Amino acid sequence: MTEEKKKSKERPAEKTAAKKQPATATEDKHPKEAHADKAKNSPQPQETRSEAPEIRPGDELKVYYRVIEAGKERTQTYEGTAIAIKNTGASRTVTVRKNSFGIAVERIFPLNSKLVQKIEVKKHTQVRRAKLFYLRKLKGKASRLKELR
Repeated sequence: MTEEKKKSKERPAEKTAAKKQPATATEDKHPKEAHADKAKNSPQPQETRSEAPEIRPGDELKVYYRVIEAGKERTQTYEGTAIAIKNTGASRTVTVRKNSFGIAVERIFPLNSKLVQKIEVKKHTQVRRAKLFYLRKLKGKASRLKELR
């Protein structure tokens, strides 16, 4: 064999011996510094509202929502039943379902958004579930909920 071929065969062995093996497999995949940098660079969570009322699933709500159309701003009210509440803290949302001219409409409102001006609880109702998606199948009087007294 020529000397060049001998050198090319020796080089891969030298490279593998020169590589440093991590003590554990997780060290190589997830360096500790990367987690610290992510925590520092992540945006601060939005502050939660203190004036928001306690909302539970099944409550009849009246949401005052700020709408901007064609450069003009107005407040739109949305009345309906809270069928789902998701998350906690700054990313908290509530799904409100209303019946508009015989057609059911659902809308998701972020509770800590500046577009949501005010939320009023009209009445509390008695429910046994956290998510009231079964109301989507019901129509008319069947979709009524008992009021808490």
